[in-house]
Amino acid sequence: MNYKFIALASVSLLLVSCATIDPITLKGPNGNQGYSMRCSGMGRTLEMCYQKAGEVCPKGYNIMRQDNSTVAVPINGSIIAAPQRNLTIECK
Repeated sequence: MNYKFIALASVSLLLVSCATIDPITLKGPNGNQGYSMRCSGMGRTLEMCYQKAGEVCPKGYNIMRQDNSTVAVPINGSIIAAPQRNLTIECK
């Protein structure tokens, strides 16, 4: 068996599943449907959140909050800087 192939396939599946954006439903300040989305992590980008916002709000949306920060993540005795992005929208 080719264990490297199995490991690579497993990591690829993990990255694809982690890259999905799962909006959390909320009520916006104007009483309209709103969503909060995590746009950081393995494979996620802010552009993916904008795309998901367009899908969940086909008539458009207003950005209520957009957070961009950097967090320190310990990995194998070292610390790396990782972006952390969140987007909160309200549908029109």
